Amino acid sequence: MKISTISRPRINFTNNHEWIDFNGTVGFVGVSAYRLKGISNIVNIIWHHHKGMINKGTLIAEIHTADQIIPIHAPLSCKYLGRNQKLSGNLNLVLESPQDNGWVFFVTSLKFGNQEPLLSPENYQKLIRAKVAN
Repeated sequence: MKISTISRPRINFTNNHEWIDFNGTVGFVGVSAYRLKGISNIVNIIWHHHKGMINKGTLIAEIHTADQIIPIHAPLSCKYLGRNQKLSGNLNLVLESPQDNGWVFFVTSLKFGNQEPLLSPENYQKLIRAKVAN
């Protein structure tokens, strides 16, 4: 499987390896390439249904592989808008394009700028280097 190294232009990360790309008042959310490293196949995505506003850290979905479950949380307080419909026919798009077309769900919030700070790509790389060093 060929893995894309393209990242979305406005991407920011959480300490738990979720990412969000802001595009106006919409945010596309996925899982970092670093967190997905070594996974060759996604078996299923289990969705936890939410309506209305949800708090930062709320469990939205779980990616199931043959040997692990990867939880995906809301990276900020927001309103859940829906799933990436492209995943319906190809769950492995999450692995093939983890920080671009493989986004998992999208959200909206009028207060993106007032949220707790997320990690810039540079600060996320520092976090990864610190984890590798330990």
